[in-house]
Amino acid sequence: MKNEVSVEIKMDADLKEAAEKLYTSIGLTLSEAISLLVKYNVNQSEGIPVNKPKVEHTELFGALAKYANPALIPFEKSALERAVVKKYVESLG
Repeated sequence: MKNEVSVEIKMDADLKEAAEKLYTSIGLTLSEAISLLVKYNVNQSEGIPVNKPKVEHTELFGALAKYANPALIPFEKSALERAVVKKYVESLG
């Protein structure tokens, strides 16, 4: 890959191990999975917006809309599947 750089991150050791098992089962390394996540976010939202417009509500319905991140909506759609996979991976170890 042209212009490749290394990035160091810190995470819980158990989380790393579970993630490696998960991604290995679908043919990816942890590094490849993280790169795909970053590429997806950049392509979907052209970066994550820092300043979001302030939305005022007179009701509770929708009061948290100002904290929404549209880039994460596709991940929410598969949240149940990921939770089941996570629980399965944890039961293996």
